[in-house]
Amino acid sequence: MSFELKERGNQLYKEGDYNGAEELYSQAISKNPREPTFFTNRALTRTKLEKWAGVEQDARAAVDLYGQKSPNSLKSRWYLAQALLGLHRSQEAYEVAIDAYRASLTAKSGQTENLSKTVLRAKQAIWAAKETSRLREMNQTLTTMEQLIETDLKRGLDDLQGQLDRGAIGETGFLEDQKALREDSEKNIQNLREAFRIASKGEVQERVVPDYLVDGITFEIMHDPVITPSGTSFDRIGITKYVEQSGVDPITRAPSSVNDLRPNYALKAACEEFLTNNGWAVDW
Repeated sequence: MSFELKERGNQLYKEGDYNGAEELYSQAISKNPREPTFFTNRALTRTKLEKWAGVEQDARAAVDLYGQKSPNSLKSRWYLAQALLGLHRSQEAYEVAIDAYRASLTAKSGQTENLSKTVLRAKQAIWAAKETSRLREMNQTLTTMEQLIETDLKRGLDDLQGQLDRGAIGETGFLEDQKALREDSEKNIQNLREAFRIASKGEVQERVVPDYLVDGITFEIMHDPVITPSGTSFDRIGITKYVEQSGVDPITRAPSSVNDLRPNYALKAACEEFLTNNGWAVDW
């Protein structure tokens, strides 16, 4: 019966009825709480609904059921990292994602690319938090204005939660409005920072590392990038070690050797120019 509920949930998920799918997966879990796929399916559904606390709960339950060391847990650990990012716990997200990423390399798992992207997102979130602290230390007026924006966001989110609790709005509307409030707040802060950048003639500005300069294995800025047959660039040391150990391309899983790697001179020049003009990025 529980697996029938799961299959019905899968059908609703495919149709885009995420709330209905979540309910059926919940019923399946209540009947069989030892089946990890029920939790992973509900975690995925809750990801679509951006119910991050629920995603965290389900992902952790699935990891416990699969076993931390099992390759089968890698997808659940990816969901967990996404949930932690959604909950603004970027350091925890990074630790979960980088550990799972390394395990995926050993297991030659199809989750490697997803985990790689999540590691980078977590690292960017950690850096963004540090940049916020740095910018606010530089300018008290900026600090005060950003805190006003954040206070306004909290007030709006609390009001939405009250409407949900009173039944004035449904859960779908609540999630949509919540997302819109967060996006507006982020946009307002970025506009504010741009205004301060212009006013200070560049002295007060956010520092950002472009994604294309970051290695997908070490997650550091590349200094000697090479390109694989699949068209993806990596820093030479990391990809050489990876290919020697695994014998496959980390993205396509196709057979590969060190001889297949070719220097990416244009990207190397871009990395060198960026580091020359942004010495702080060495410690990114």
